[in-house]
Amino acid sequence: MEMNETPTLAFTQVSKSFDGQSALKSLSLSLYPGMVVGLLGQNGAGKSTLMRCALGIMEPTSGEVNVLGSSVKELSAKLKMQIGYVPQQPFGYEGFSVAKALDLHRSFYPEWDMALETEWLQRFDLDAKQQVQRLSVGQRQSLALIMAMSYRPKLLILDEPVASLDPIARRKFMADLFDLAIESGSCVLFSSHITSDLERVASHLALIKKGELVMFKEIDELREQVKLLCLEDKAQLPDDLNVLNRQGNKVLVDNYRQSFDGLVAAEPLNLEQLFMELHT
Repeated sequence: MEMNETPTLAFTQVSKSFDGQSALKSLSLSLYPGMVVGLLGQNGAGKSTLMRCALGIMEPTSGEVNVLGSSVKELSAKLKMQIGYVPQQPFGYEGFSVAKALDLHRSFYPEWDMALETEWLQRFDLDAKQQVQRLSVGQRQSLALIMAMSYRPKLLILDEPVASLDPIARRKFMADLFDLAIESGSCVLFSSHITSDLERVASHLALIKKGELVMFKEIDELREQVKLLCLEDKAQLPDDLNVLNRQGNKVLVDNYRQSFDGLVAAEPLNLEQLFMELHT
């Protein structure tokens, strides 16, 4: 991806407050075509608020949000049809069959990919004749995913998209998410508490803590540069290290590149370990 091209989604110094409490704090982040960005943070860290600001559902207290080169406040109908969104909770369509619900949804999107719809109906083993209200929670979420992906949006925002799916269906979905984004030139922003899913498909990780962006890195760089250091008592940290958390002689750092005087050990971390170390 070329970073000199227009970002698909850009937050510039975005803050959001509710009743005087900050949900987002001067957050800046740019996402480009082909990126699959995993959003990780505790409940209440600001993930859903960030996504709602990106969709124009919620207006920031300050700062700017741009989508597909346009302010989110001024998105044309054409641009809105290039955005896909799956919220945490399944949607309505009670009284419709799966086929009728898809017929209605499809009518709003001229670029709908019928082959992709058919493939994903088979993937999730959804019966087109079944009534939506009789679907399980996981089946409804599967249908929501199909509705969001079948017109190949340029920006796909997924808020805990697979939390309701069984492990087999979740793995199948996550395995193809990255390939679909690359094939379609899409940008994907998705939140999940399932760190193995993030590690499996995300090209980048955005880590949020108490409304602040703590880290935004490629997954491969994260594995190389984020370490848990064990130090001698009087060790001095190099200036270029970004300290994320510290517990006595154990220090969680970013931008680690080489050993230094007073370093006892530098331990690599997976995403679950990183999450736990950051919040202890």
